[in-house]
Amino acid sequence: MSGWVDLLNESHGIRALYGEDLPGLTSVDLHELVLHRDGPRVTLRFDLSQFPKPPPKKWDDQGFNVVQVQLMLVDVLHLTVVGWTTRAVLDINVERIGKALSLRASNGSVDININARGLVLSHLSAYCGASAE
Repeated sequence: MSGWVDLLNESHGIRALYGEDLPGLTSVDLHELVLHRDGPRVTLRFDLSQFPKPPPKKWDDQGFNVVQVQLMLVDVLHLTVVGWTTRAVLDINVERIGKALSLRASNGSVDININARGLVLSHLSAYCGASAE
């Protein structure tokens, strides 16, 4: 089981989609990192490396093969971002430390560290990405 799902404020959507085969946060393709002053909060938008088996019929009918999520950290206590690149494929680790959550994402070129009080899966969608060779 993926520990990050257990740390979500609400996990029904991801559990319904993946069932017992919950996705990890390794080799995620980060598209966007957004800082919001309200909260304050941070949203990471990325593609998961694992597609559900079987996918929802609607996604299968449309040929979708990539799941994209927006993971929001709320009540941010600390944030550091070192480096950036046009394509950031990262391993993300989320753990509880006391009353806070610690998110670390890195790949050698990009290093993101966020401490916050809450974790929300704010959006879940799919699209047709480039085929893997």
